[in-house]
Amino acid sequence: MNRVIILVVVLVLVTALIVWVSGGTTGALGDHGSAALTSNVLILVLLLSSLVLGWRGTASQALRYMFIWIAIGLGLVLAYSYRDDINPLYERVAGEMNPARPQQRNAGEVVLCKAQDGHFYADVDVNGTSIRMLADTGASTIALSVEDAENAGINVDGLDFMYMVSTANGEAAAARVTLDEVRVGSIERKDVKAMVTRGLSTSLLGMTFFSSLSGVAIRSDELVLED
Repeated sequence: MNRVIILVVVLVLVTALIVWVSGGTTGALGDHGSAALTSNVLILVLLLSSLVLGWRGTASQALRYMFIWIAIGLGLVLAYSYRDDINPLYERVAGEMNPARPQQRNAGEVVLCKAQDGHFYADVDVNGTSIRMLADTGASTIALSVEDAENAGINVDGLDFMYMVSTANGEAAAARVTLDEVRVGSIERKDVKAMVTRGLSTSLLGMTFFSSLSGVAIRSDELVLED
């Protein structure tokens, strides 16, 4: 089988694949969409032509590689088609690997998995900076360590540490601040009251965030947050 025949076979199969994927919906794309699809197909044809005609291996090897790439293409198409069904599985696996990663289960529902130490942690976006916090419904406010506050763009040197609060390490000085944005997964809050606490090793996600939610519940080994 010479390269010309191989090229014809490849182009026929690719054309059939494109027609099958498009599902005859090119008419719904409009003139602009149809033109874009046509140009993309032509580019693909040129690339395939150069690859086939420049191939120096045997015909059987060419056909084998062709079917491998077609199978990969079909797999990608199927994965994209079922992305809404695959996403919850991905979220659950990712949450098990990183318990602090907020999982989006349903619209307005974010889930945190229990860590090995028995606590719940959350990767929280504070003013656009990701900060890992201990989810503590017993804390009256969000409490940031000095280091995390600086990472979130807060000028710690300009704060007035006039308050004394209780921490796991005893009494500590704290200053009140207002966070522009606090986001856990898809749940976002603006202008959230918080404190920057000296001597705090782990920042706390407290009630100034949790009290704004419609529901907070522990189900098995999961902390469920409802917007």
